[in-house]
Amino acid sequence: MSCNCNSCPHKHVSTALSTAGLLTVTNATNVGNFDKFCLILTINPNSVITTAPADYTVTINGTAVPILDKWGYPITTDRLCTRKGYIGRYIESETPHVTLLNACSNEALAGTTAANSSEG
Repeated sequence: MSCNCNSCPHKHVSTALSTAGLLTVTNATNVGNFDKFCLILTINPNSVITTAPADYTVTINGTAVPILDKWGYPITTDRLCTRKGYIGRYIESETPHVTLLNACSNEALAGTTAANSSEG
C-alpha cells in the first residue's frame, strides 16, 4: 500500500494531542469501514506527554478509537515519529480501530527482538 500523502484524500494530519494520547486529526468525519488512513503527526509527543508513554487513540466519526499495529497491539506515544507518513486502514468492527501497517508496537518490537536473538 503506497500513498502520495501530499494529494491523498485519506490524509489525516494531527492538530492536537492530549496527555492521555488522544489525537485530533483533520478530515476525521465520514471515514468508512476499510477506508485508507494516512496519518501524519505534526506534534512531538514528547512535548505533550512527559510521563510514561500512553496508548494512542484518535477520534474518528466522533468516537475515540485505538491505533494498533498490524498484529493488533496498541501503538504507544513513543513509537511514532513526527512528519513521517503512517499508512493503514480504519476498521469498523465490534471494537473499531485504526491499523497502521508501517508502525511497530512495543510488544511486536520485543517479540521480533526475542525471536532474532534465539535464532543466533
